[in-house]
Amino acid sequence: MAKERSKSIQERIENAVEIIEYAIKNQVSVKEASVKCGFSDTYVKNIKAMVNQKFEAGELNVNLYNMFYKPYQNYVDMKEFGGTTAEDGVSAPNKPKDLPKGNKESFNQKSADEAEYEWIGSHNYPKDHVRTLDQLLSATKVDLDLWKVTSHIVNKWDVTSWKRGYPETVQNWQVKARLERDIKVVRERVIGQLFQEMILDYEPPVYDWTPERPLNEKEKNLLEISIFDLHIGKLAWGGETFENYDVKIARKRFLTSIEKLLQNASGFNYERILFPIGNDFFNSDTMENTTTKGTQQDEDLRWQKTFSVGTRLLVDAINLLKQSGVPVDVLIIPGNHDFERSYYMGSYLEAWFKNDPTVWINNHASPRKYYRYGNLLLGLTHGSEEKEASLPLLMATDIESKPYWSETKFHEWHLGHIHRKRTVQYDINKSRLLNEDLGVTVRYLSSLTGTEEWHHKKGYVGSTKAADGFVWNYDFGLVAHLNTNLILD
Repeated sequence: MAKERSKSIQERIENAVEIIEYAIKNQVSVKEASVKCGFSDTYVKNIKAMVNQKFEAGELNVNLYNMFYKPYQNYVDMKEFGGTTAEDGVSAPNKPKDLPKGNKESFNQKSADEAEYEWIGSHNYPKDHVRTLDQLLSATKVDLDLWKVTSHIVNKWDVTSWKRGYPETVQNWQVKARLERDIKVVRERVIGQLFQEMILDYEPPVYDWTPERPLNEKEKNLLEISIFDLHIGKLAWGGETFENYDVKIARKRFLTSIEKLLQNASGFNYERILFPIGNDFFNSDTMENTTTKGTQQDEDLRWQKTFSVGTRLLVDAINLLKQSGVPVDVLIIPGNHDFERSYYMGSYLEAWFKNDPTVWINNHASPRKYYRYGNLLLGLTHGSEEKEASLPLLMATDIESKPYWSETKFHEWHLGHIHRKRTVQYDINKSRLLNEDLGVTVRYLSSLTGTEEWHHKKGYVGSTKAADGFVWNYDFGLVAHLNTNLILD
């Protein structure tokens, strides 16, 4: 051992090479060859470790490194491919067997220890190796109806390594894609599932009272019930705002107000009911519980549950109104909190009452809706977008309302958004607002919603929580403004 330690590195490498050549020539392992040559069975293994360590540390030159690794690689090829030895006892590199289909090869044996080898093709990649975006989406089985690609990257780089006694260059590929859920598809699927679940267990609400109205066939009236800005889903804590509010409280306020307005209208004979809904019926619009424009909201439930509770509440409300025995016309008015969700809500209600001849639903995409009843032309919008002073002219010029403008005598807008009553009369005596002879009333309606942390902090408190109803005569316009105030416990 002392004698072995005293040998130079080159001498020890030469001994290892002799062992490797013996192993190749006699088709035996280097362990067996080491013993046959008078060394320990781990001699070549130890020399290999030493060569790697000293080469990486810069203590071994390239010539000595190649002196060891050229024959050692030939030995490895022999073990891997069952190679044969050349006349001088050094293994020649062998061609790989069973090249993948479509590959080309070129092999030129120059000498016993020198050869040229070129392999053009997939380099033993599997047949389904991913190189393109389409291949990636196919391999990962992405549901393209549910997911959409927002960006992707395709990279290629070459790696050259010494294998089988010759250098081999392999092409490596990287394909990355960033995906986002298609929110509209997700919502449609969830809404469809909620619809199916509700069908299985839905029962219309039953009340202890029956709406009674005088039988006066000569009197033609329309009953409008407008409950704006419910903000169902909103969460408020009484310890912070002196008022609790959640979906259960919202539901109770909504149905109780409808019942009271129907009772208040019992003295009038009406032939139809107008029921505008939306107007921030929902408090948020997204899966992240934000408004349409992204403002974060304090929510009581997950968005799926809120939508389920909200749509069931509206189905209950419409069925309650139907107990009056007259047709119900429903207008969907989107708000700034729930612009998109209002549309889905309207589609849900259209499907629910599809075969009900007593319920008509207007869910067209315009944020403004118009309704004509005799001499009345009523406009409805949330009030967050249009300028107040432009509303009279809009009613006179909008494509939907323009044909009825000159045929009607009473023109009125109903808006929400500000959560309190406010009425503005536009006419020729207020030329500072309009230069035309337009007699239009703009009426902001009450809200039943609770006061959450933000409104309380800003001081937006004190408005009476109420719901509004109107009785419109076919010929004479407004004959009654009904009101039900909420008295908090």
